Amino acid sequence: MLWFEQKQRKLEMLQSITPTSKTSLKQQCLIVSRGNLKEAKELYDFFASDIPSLPDTDPIPPTWQQNTANTINSVLSWVRDNQDTLVQGYQFVQNIIANKGVLPAMPTAALPSINEE
Repeated sequence: MLWFEQKQRKLEMLQSITPTSKTSLKQQCLIVSRGNLKEAKELYDFFASDIPSLPDTDPIPPTWQQNTANTINSVLSWVRDNQDTLVQGYQFVQNIIANKGVLPAMPTAALPSINEE
């Protein structure tokens, strides 16, 4: 029973390998092979042969300042793109406030009476 559980754990570990770089793939292969360098190298060669464009190291995640700048730039570009709609909404709210909450009456067409035949 113990052999089956070890094999099952190893299979789960193999399925969880998500290489983002050569360095991370090497580390994951060492973990799966439990420090056995020969087995880790065979596993690494097996995975790396199918992924030719794998970078050497993981990309550096953007800093807090870069994330903030990107967010602010995207919000400002959205405001710039939707400027007309925002101005119309602002004018609509001003109109409601000026009329003390009463919406301007909309002209309606004369409706025919219900009892007409």
